Amino acid sequence: MALTIGVGISLHAIAASDDLMSNEPTRTITPAKSSDAAPTTEENSAQDDTRPQKSMLSADSSTPTLSDVAPVQIADAASDASGPVVSSDYQQPTFSTAYEELPRDQTVRERPRPEVDALGVHLGGFYAYPSVRTSEIYDDNIFVTPSDKRGDFITEIAPELSLESNWNNHALNFDAGAAAGYYASHTGEDYVDYHFGTDGRLDLTRDDQLSAAFTYRHAHEDRSSPDDVQGKTPTEYDLYHGEIGDQNRFGRFTLKLDSQLNRYKYFDDEAENGTTIDNNDRDRLSSLHSVTLSYEIVPDYDAYVRASYNRQDYDSQQDDQGFDRSSQGFETVVGLAIDLGGVTRADIFAGYLTQFYQDSEFDTVSGPSFGGSLVWNPTGLTTVTATVSRTLQETTQVGAAGYFSTDALVNIDHELLRNLLLNAFGGFINNNYEGISRNDDIWTGGVGAEYLMNHYASIDLKYRYDTRDSSESDENYERNLILLSLDLKL
Repeated sequence: MALTIGVGISLHAIAASDDLMSNEPTRTITPAKSSDAAPTTEENSAQDDTRPQKSMLSADSSTPTLSDVAPVQIADAASDASGPVVSSDYQQPTFSTAYEELPRDQTVRERPRPEVDALGVHLGGFYAYPSVRTSEIYDDNIFVTPSDKRGDFITEIAPELSLESNWNNHALNFDAGAAAGYYASHTGEDYVDYHFGTDGRLDLTRDDQLSAAFTYRHAHEDRSSPDDVQGKTPTEYDLYHGEIGDQNRFGRFTLKLDSQLNRYKYFDDEAENGTTIDNNDRDRLSSLHSVTLSYEIVPDYDAYVRASYNRQDYDSQQDDQGFDRSSQGFETVVGLAIDLGGVTRADIFAGYLTQFYQDSEFDTVSGPSFGGSLVWNPTGLTTVTATVSRTLQETTQVGAAGYFSTDALVNIDHELLRNLLLNAFGGFINNNYEGISRNDDIWTGGVGAEYLMNHYASIDLKYRYDTRDSSESDENYERNLILLSLDLKL
């Protein structure tokens, strides 16, 4: 086994991005301030393309991340640790016309809106934020088939409760929620997803912070997943996620240590002919460990190098096709993060990865990896976000060790009124499978509008178009989705 090293540059983090089409958060650029450690990515060598979603299509229309273009889900953004601004006085929403008065170091989605932000419930040193979202969704191709498309209306109800600390030092947060989707005609596609978790930060010293998180999710695999087994009902699975990290700054250097564990447990499905589809061969423990060392060249310019190691340990020594998919691998990247007064923030990095597979039928997979993000506020009313990445992903495709996923996304948020936000996005993903000839090109695009009525309610309208052009013709599809939702909150 060999450790490979790569070189490149990297630019300062995307801030507060929102997964417009997500499952589990992977492949996203982690935001960071120039005063913190160098930004890191949630590293994703040999990660599964199945990421747990909070809901099928949520009302939050914040900046999407690229990694989740393929699934149908539109999921919630992670909220800022400081929590929303709390105000007890309602103010009539007004037009945003004074460009020069708006802060250029905040994105449209980051900006506090005291007149419409959720007030929350004050509980000692915490604020509780309960909410419930009701959505009506139309999907014109629910089985994502190349022909004989079937459409349906889906009603989704998604309650959520978050508890956020309001302390001067340290932080502790809790979150729990569910998303129940009911199809008007195809009731076999109904789903009930739920999750709960906690995360916290311990400020050991001014320059040393210890963080940890745990999340449990029960979710379903979207029909657009390349690993969908085409059962009578969507494949359900459990995910247990834990992570711990330490960030220590000394002088101009910052050292960051991260460890993550993911336990995947898949449920069996029933085939159309009544037989049982055994998904136990997909169960596994995935671990990722990384070390990041950054150096502040000058204020707001951080160079960094990151080395990571991952393991994929499958419960079954052989899957249903006779392959042992357990593997281990290394990735090393270097990068540069910059912040030009908040108007432009960017992070780009490049390196090399290698994955060694247990099965002798699979060749060692290696190649360049890279990623980048750019946040640009051309005016106080508009934010442009762009991301790009190349990663190695897990798959259960027969004969394939994994696949390289190269993706790019551009998102635009515009504040038309103080309480009316517009959004447009477009993205592309290429999935190139190792060991077989399959190659997929996925395109997505859409628009949306969010009306923030007051502290307690908002309305969201979205449209999205997806298409996949695959070398396997029976994997092609086109899909249109429309969402209208009402979000009630305290």
